[in-house]
Amino acid sequence: MNGLMNRYRESLKNTPKPVMPSQILKTHIDLKGLMSYAKSKNVSPADLTEAEKKKFCPSL
Repeated sequence: MNGLMNRYRESLKNTPKPVMPSQILKTHIDLKGLMSYAKSKNVSPADLTEAEKKKFCPSL
């Protein structure tokens, strides 16, 4: 039993700290605009270039 507790304590030391909500980068994506733009070009949103995607999410 002692070996299991040692392994458990060791795994706790290696576990990263929790991320607080205030630390998460808040982004705003105009998803509706992105989808409409991709549809007007007859491509999927994944096929758009990074520059085109950046128009709808300035924080990228």
